[in-house]
Amino acid sequence: MDATSPIRKVMNGASMPAGGLIAGAILMETSIIMIVLSHLLPFKINKWANIAVAVINILAVVTGGHGTYYYIFVAVEVVAMLSIIWIAWKWKDKESKSS
Repeated sequence: MDATSPIRKVMNGASMPAGGLIAGAILMETSIIMIVLSHLLPFKINKWANIAVAVINILAVVTGGHGTYYYIFVAVEVVAMLSIIWIAWKWKDKESKSS
């Protein structure tokens, strides 16, 4: 709906850099795949993967758009990602406590 959006320009025929849609798709899927990976990865890798994915997503949304509507989206997204970072940072390995 935003006529000045880069995606809108691509939809109207402007060229997209090679791999641009693939990069966007991968970025979007990182948050989804972390749900599955959080059940499969070992504790330390899981902790750092969550932090890394959250940081990458923060950078993507902060640099990704403009306009009042987008600032609202960015605010919610950044607060959610900072919460994930905080929770992951505070995680304690349950297995190491019981040994």
